[in-house]
Amino acid sequence: MSSIKKIVSPVIGGLVGAVIVGGVWYGTHLSQQHGDVVAKVGGTPITRQTLLQESESYAGTQMLEQLITNQLVLDAAAKQKVTASDKEVNSALQSLEEQDGISSDAQLESMLAQSHMTKAQLMEQLKVEVLEEKIAENKVKVTAKQIQTYYNNNKKNLASAKKVSLSDIIVSTKAKAQNIKKQLDAGQSFATLAKKNSTDTSTKSKGGKMGSMTQDQLDPAIAPTAFKMKKGQISDPIKVSTGYELIQVNDITPSVVPTLAKAKSQITTILKQQNMEQPQELVADLMKKDNVQILDSSYSSVKEAMENPSPSSSSGVSE
Repeated sequence: MSSIKKIVSPVIGGLVGAVIVGGVWYGTHLSQQHGDVVAKVGGTPITRQTLLQESESYAGTQMLEQLITNQLVLDAAAKQKVTASDKEVNSALQSLEEQDGISSDAQLESMLAQSHMTKAQLMEQLKVEVLEEKIAENKVKVTAKQIQTYYNNNKKNLASAKKVSLSDIIVSTKAKAQNIKKQLDAGQSFATLAKKNSTDTSTKSKGGKMGSMTQDQLDPAIAPTAFKMKKGQISDPIKVSTGYELIQVNDITPSVVPTLAKAKSQITTILKQQNMEQPQELVADLMKKDNVQILDSSYSSVKEAMENPSPSSSSGVSE
């Protein structure tokens, strides 16, 4: 697996969670509710119609732009036979959660409640954004020369991360750890001593085996030591949050640079994402190819604004 971090697309996650999208769903939510009065202040009622009018006044233009954008994307996707799989939409949700620091279903539900959205509505919006990203990527042409140049200049970043396969023994005191180290140095089995002494419940029954991990995946307290050791070597006791830890390096998987053939697909995606149109530019292009009519004169400026977005810096694919 490449050590290059996933590029956050300017499309995915750019609108979901914003007030605009929340407003789109909130307007729909309000229009589906029953009852004319939503609140009273003393004896003065606040009607649903007033609330709808105020919502439209506050964010009507942005809401209309978003709804038009969504339909433009769906129309273009249908024409170009572009689809979004459940896996891709779920991946977009994961990216959104990481971007917004959402680590639980409860946090996601709280965000949705604040935007008056359901999970189904969120997933539908994410699907539109996946389609939008794909349409933008498809417009970027990447040549073999550009792929070769990127490969030559980024071999270090394309390389897989070095991994070490470890076993560990954790005990409560340094003295006990030192005593176990002496037994290990005398030739006793690491696995046997781990099963007998370790307080690490996740590895004890497996003879201390932790599996194979990159440096970023390890506890920072032991990672520097682990990645300096040789295969078969056993560390001195290391102070960790739960006591003292001994580690043994069972195997080392070195960093490997993939061949150009293996890296080609990944590089192509990276170059497309780096050089695709900004969302506003893509929408402006789609506006010219679809029949968009603004029938309410109070929103007459929306079409012109969407067809002529403010200039933004963009660059073509560099060789």
